[in-house]
Amino acid sequence: MPAQIVTAIPRAVRRERDLDLPTFEAALRAIDPHVQGVLVAGTTGEFPALDDDERVALFRKAAEVLGAERVIAHLGHGSTLQVLRLAQATWDAGITRFALLSPYYLPTDDEGVVEFFRAVTEAFPQAQVYAYLFPERTGMDVSPEVLGRVLELPGMAGVKLSGGAAARLTEYAPVLREGQELYSGDDSTLPFVLEQGGAGVVSGVSAAFPATFAALAKALDDGDRERADEVQAVVKQVVALTGPTIPRLKTAMAARDGAGWASRMALPAVTAELQLQIEEAVAQHG
Repeated sequence: MPAQIVTAIPRAVRRERDLDLPTFEAALRAIDPHVQGVLVAGTTGEFPALDDDERVALFRKAAEVLGAERVIAHLGHGSTLQVLRLAQATWDAGITRFALLSPYYLPTDDEGVVEFFRAVTEAFPQAQVYAYLFPERTGMDVSPEVLGRVLELPGMAGVKLSGGAAARLTEYAPVLREGQELYSGDDSTLPFVLEQGGAGVVSGVSAAFPATFAALAKALDDGDRERADEVQAVVKQVVALTGPTIPRLKTAMAARDGAGWASRMALPAVTAELQLQIEEAVAQHG
């Protein structure tokens, strides 16, 4: 399978904080020729600041632009009931690939984690479900053993590892079953992920630099090590510059299309100096 770039697309809101679907659509069209899929309403999409109707609107727009088969809809919620309600609306929209963040806020045990995922796979047996592990955001350290139990459930298509879980990729990789896909949320690690038998990266930064990420994937697929090393150096540069915070990434998105890319959440500001550096990087590599 070719190296997979799945864009963790940020979501656009206007200054008055309404969803900006035209800007979101333009961002989708910009990545369309370069990436294999899109993760909608994940961490980069600031899902805690969206209501379910807004999430479904974003899912529908992504499916309209890219095709439903290229959309992974993130269903993460604080309760199983909320997850299942959102899953039903997503399924009704024709989207069959789901990502689900492990339980968060209130702690649970290993059985609770497995049952959380089981509820979705049993309710939607034809769906492809990706477990989503991000310990820094959930407060939940899902062990490789427990992930293995989750991945035994019918319908589990793979896993996305972010934060501390991505740093433990080599521990998690052996528990995947044949045909399941492993993705890292660390944008800068595509060569390493492929070396470990993974499918690719789920990358927020690729929303602002889609051609650069596509060039890296192609060089790796072609076995062109010199070209891959050259592009990987650029990827590391732009990830270090725009990847640490959502406002940095949105600054890069604004530099691409001139839209506002505001946020509803209390996030760190981008200094004028950093904004200039990001704009220069977009002009050179975006």
